[in-house]
Amino acid sequence: MSEAKAESKSKTAKKKGKAKGETVLVTGASGFLGLHLVDVLLAGGARVRSLGRKPNGRLAERGVDQRVGSVTDAEACAAALDGVDAVYHLAGSVSRKKGDNGPMYAVHVEGTRNILQGCLDGGIERIVVVSTSGTVGVGEHADFMATEDDTVPWEVVREWPYYESKAFAEREIARFVKKGLPVKIARPTLLLGPGDHNTSSTGDVVKFLCGDIKAGLPGGLSLVDARDVAAVLPALMEKGEPGVGYLMGAINCTIRDFMVGLEGVSGVQAPAFDLPRSVVDRAPKLLKFVSSLQPFGGLEPQTFEMGCHYWYIDSSRARDELGFAPRDWLQTLADTVEDLRAIGKV
Repeated sequence: MSEAKAESKSKTAKKKGKAKGETVLVTGASGFLGLHLVDVLLAGGARVRSLGRKPNGRLAERGVDQRVGSVTDAEACAAALDGVDAVYHLAGSVSRKKGDNGPMYAVHVEGTRNILQGCLDGGIERIVVVSTSGTVGVGEHADFMATEDDTVPWEVVREWPYYESKAFAEREIARFVKKGLPVKIARPTLLLGPGDHNTSSTGDVVKFLCGDIKAGLPGGLSLVDARDVAAVLPALMEKGEPGVGYLMGAINCTIRDFMVGLEGVSGVQAPAFDLPRSVVDRAPKLLKFVSSLQPFGGLEPQTFEMGCHYWYIDSSRARDELGFAPRDWLQTLADTVEDLRAIGKV
């Protein structure tokens, strides 16, 4: 085989993701989902590079090529992207505190813009961005069910900076897709399972296990195991349709059913009382204030509001097109509880 043909074959293989030992950049690699994804990529033979604000011991243990910098710094993004074959953009900030709004928007919106612009400038076309199901998957009624075709409910998410900033980030993605950058999008629901060392996603489970949840809220949620999302992201990279926000959840359930499930796997008794929907609708501000008081649970106002909505999604497209196959949700709850106890969070 001539050198020209060999080089052409190598480039084609890399573009299709079939080259062994490709270099993959993961932003947010030290986070809950990021570490699971890093393990998946390393097991597949990839060389993993990360971009993070500081070195991380868990990444060092895995032999990851760590680049120090923020996704909000365009030059740091360009340097980290130099020489990579594929990108998984997971960097994010989770907070329900109003004071964190600015940094959260910077990471989600500016960070996404910087990474995608760097990919466009560098000719990198294999890109997955992890968003959240909450950009479309939240409604006010129990019969609500989101699909990939739904639009952002701006009147709802504008009250919650995390989800609004993620929705603005998806606007950035759409802008780059129109420019011809084939960005694939994952929209997982509430991430649970082992490995959430900072309890950024499992914090409400910690509150339940510590007995801080005094009453159930009249809403519903969707959850998924972080390990199952990590496992399907490479398939999204290869098979997904650019610009489509693939919804990924294991189950939709009421908050009452969620608490009963936690009781069953943990032995911690769920609160016996649920706030009736009719009462919440009549006096939402008063109940939100009462719930924020420590004797009544110390819930953040955003947590109370979100618990009165329905976060139900249809994951059939991810199942059909990507082979997404989440494990039983009760097993995920059991593994979450076991891990939180093992690392001393409860």
